[in-house]
Amino acid sequence: MSTTSASVALAPSSFDTQSFSFSKPQEDQIFSILPIDVNPKLQKICGKTDYPIECLTSIIPFLDENVDMIPMSILKAEIDAIHNKTKEVLDKTYELSMNPPTSRLLPLCLKTCINNYNAILESKQRILDAISMGDANELSMELSHNMEHVFACEEEFKEAKIESPMAELNSLLVKIITNSLTIDVDMTSF
Repeated sequence: MSTTSASVALAPSSFDTQSFSFSKPQEDQIFSILPIDVNPKLQKICGKTDYPIECLTSIIPFLDENVDMIPMSILKAEIDAIHNKTKEVLDKTYELSMNPPTSRLLPLCLKTCINNYNAILESKQRILDAISMGDANELSMELSHNMEHVFACEEEFKEAKIESPMAELNSLLVKIITNSLTIDVDMTSF
C-alpha cells in the first residue's frame, strides 16, 4: 500500500510546515468497498482527490438526489462535511474537558483545540461567500487557514508530550479539507 503526504506551508504560525502521512489505497482498490449505486460523476470527481474514499463518504450524506454532480456542488457538500466533522470533534473536545484531566496540561491543550475548532466553524460563511463570488484566492486561503487550525490543535498536544485524543478525527478533518482544496484548485472554474 502506498502512502501520500499532505504538506502545507502555513503562516503565520508557531511552526513553519506541518506534515501528516496517511495511507492511500491503490487505484484499483479505491471504490471496491462502496455500494455500486454511487453516481459515476461523483466517483470521477472524488477519484481525482487525494482521499477518494473519504471524499465519497463525507459528501454523500450532504447530497440530495436532485443535485448536479459538478465540482462546485461537490465542493459545497464538502464544506458542509467540514462543518459537520468540526462540530463532531468539538463535541468530543468539550466532553473531554468535562472529565477530570489525566494531565495538568490536558485542559490547556483542549482549550486551544476548542478555539481552533470554533474558528473553523466561523469560517463556513466566508467560504460559501467566496464560492458564490467566484473568489478562488479567498476560498483557498480560508481552507488553508482551516488546515492550520487543525494542525495547531495537534501541535499543542505534541508540545505538551500528550497523545492527542482527537488525532483520528483530526486526521479525517485534514483529509476532508485537503480534498476541498483539491476540488477548489483543480476542478472548479471560477
